[in-house]
Amino acid sequence: MAIKAAHGFQDFLSQVKGISGKNGDFARSNRFEAVFSLPNCMSSHRVSGGETSRLISLFVEDALIPGTLIGTRPFRINNLNEQRANVIDFGGDSISFTFLIDTTWSAKDFFGDWMRNMIDPVSRYVIYPSEYYSTIDLYALNNRDERIVHWRIIDAFPRSVAPVSVSNTNDQVLRLPVTFAYKKWQVISAYTPAGTEYSTTGQDPTTIDPEFGYDESANFGEDFDGQDLTFDDTTGDQTQFEDI
Repeated sequence: MAIKAAHGFQDFLSQVKGISGKNGDFARSNRFEAVFSLPNCMSSHRVSGGETSRLISLFVEDALIPGTLIGTRPFRINNLNEQRANVIDFGGDSISFTFLIDTTWSAKDFFGDWMRNMIDPVSRYVIYPSEYYSTIDLYALNNRDERIVHWRIIDAFPRSVAPVSVSNTNDQVLRLPVTFAYKKWQVISAYTPAGTEYSTTGQDPTTIDPEFGYDESANFGEDFDGQDLTFDDTTGDQTQFEDI
């Protein structure tokens, strides 16, 4: 006798109706927002069209929400190879955005200036990373233009600005593909369909350290029993408890 499928079409319809009944919907590819923060080397940068970071954010046409990769290595047990997790990769070598170009060419000027500030084209001098690192905040939006998920790309900088092709055969709006490198990304916050915020990490998003992703307000030198932990400066091993 055939075994009935675990999920049927009616189950799918019920789930969709349940989502819609809670003011929810499926995620749409055109419901997003990207906000670019200026790096230190571009803090005073201006373009003819107005405030640089706002214009760049407005001109984003296409964006990528980054993914995660777990690297594995074989582990041989009883002449059988098992795959074990070895390293986590945030895909920081490449993430692409496409920007619309207006008649001021603000987007191309901005990213060109950013890259020339990173490495002097004449002397080839490279500035410190802290001067050209930036953050990119990506938001998923609902149909009411409300932010429902917030991702943050950390220590991002442009690594490639593609050539712009022009032609007398059409009058289409010009577009500028830009590829960024970055260190990591993290989920900052998310919201239920009803608009209630819930934390994906169990931490207050305002206290998350952008470098390491932990709550800065937490006391990591204190044990659950109210005892101060002492660690060896050389090995990092715990040596003893001290009552506090």
